[in-house]
Amino acid sequence: MLEKSFFRKKCLRLRRDLDAEVISHRISLQILSFFKSYPVDSIGFYYPIQREPDLREALLKLQRQKIIRNLALPRICGTRMSFLLWDEHSGLVKDDAGIPAPVGKEIIHPQCLLIPCVAIDWQGYRLGYGGGWYDRLLKEGAYEMTVGVVAKPFVLKELPHEAHDVPLDGFVNEDGFTWVKPLQKS
Repeated sequence: MLEKSFFRKKCLRLRRDLDAEVISHRISLQILSFFKSYPVDSIGFYYPIQREPDLREALLKLQRQKIIRNLALPRICGTRMSFLLWDEHSGLVKDDAGIPAPVGKEIIHPQCLLIPCVAIDWQGYRLGYGGGWYDRLLKEGAYEMTVGVVAKPFVLKELPHEAHDVPLDGFVNEDGFTWVKPLQKS
């Protein structure tokens, strides 16, 4: 099987040619539809970098409609990732990975995680940027729902994975949600 670095480079190169705004809009519509039918208390998501789908407006809309109470963005400090409360008025500062993160100090454990993916396979194995932050985070605590966010061309049959890789429950792309593990609501 080819190495992760090969897939990462190839997918990132191909992603540059896609219309990030259109993909963000289509995935956001799927997010809005799903969470209106399946409300959760809190969602941890990500600040979009490198043409990742931008979900901020869709999630803020769900929060304004009181479908989601809390939103959180990650902050990386050393090798650890934690989620801090975020809203449209939150100040942001670059974390140790150089990604905008909330200035606040209120750490939460979100019920659901929306995780950016360079690619994902049908078993739920995610390819990220190689920092391992999400794998470490997922090993530390249980989340009701872990969902990869990925453009449709990057849902692959199989990706290389290692013992430390933690598969996600499913993924969302422009076509909707796909579950690789049964979805259970607590």
